[in-house]
Amino acid sequence: MLRDNRVALAIGWGECSFCGECAEICPEPVFAPVRVMDHVLTITSDCLAQAGISCMSCRDACPENAISMMPRIGGPFLPRLAADACTGCGACAMTCPSDAIIAQAKERPDEG
Repeated sequence: MLRDNRVALAIGWGECSFCGECAEICPEPVFAPVRVMDHVLTITSDCLAQAGISCMSCRDACPENAISMMPRIGGPFLPRLAADACTGCGACAMTCPSDAIIAQAKERPDEG
């Protein structure tokens, strides 16, 4: 998916493995040589753990270990996503049973 001539992952179509096949077959010069997505993933309030239901599917699916589970008194552990460790691949969003993980456009330094 393109946004402002940059590539962004369409969550729901599958996670990105950064294999490079899409860049090889795409006739447009929209793929950067660096493995970086134009979005960051965010865990929303729809998260089952925030509703008191124990779930760790996002943490278990993350290939970069960018999601940790924080203990809390009186409820299940809550997921915390480290944006600096997240590649934006979407693996966590694909496994979330409540669709609580969304992609948001990264803020560019000149937008800030």
